[in-house]
Amino acid sequence: MTTTITAEEATFYINSPTSALDVNTTFTLKSQYSQDTLITVAAGDWFVDQENARFAQFTVDLPADFKEKHYNGFYTWQLGSYSDIVKIITQPGGDAGKESYISNNETRDADVFYRPNY
Repeated sequence: MTTTITAEEATFYINSPTSALDVNTTFTLKSQYSQDTLITVAAGDWFVDQENARFAQFTVDLPADFKEKHYNGFYTWQLGSYSDIVKIITQPGGDAGKESYISNNETRDADVFYRPNY
């Protein structure tokens, strides 16, 4: 599943839920890379949008600056007994921390060091 964060919330899905979602459960989002917990959302800060025998859709309220940080990657979310892997895409993606390269040879002039006589 891929989730795009464009506001202060994210939508997640559960395929074939075996029971109704408990609204008194804490939501956690953990990094697949470092296994560190990225965010923990208390009960009441997430809500169920749709729920039936085929799927469940719920929305989680995120911190205001979450979408501005560079959190693109794979994460494990957990809500009670349910958990799944999700790919998070934030907008605009955050700063990569790199400086742009400016060439010192914009005219593309080549330096010839050795030219054999054939």
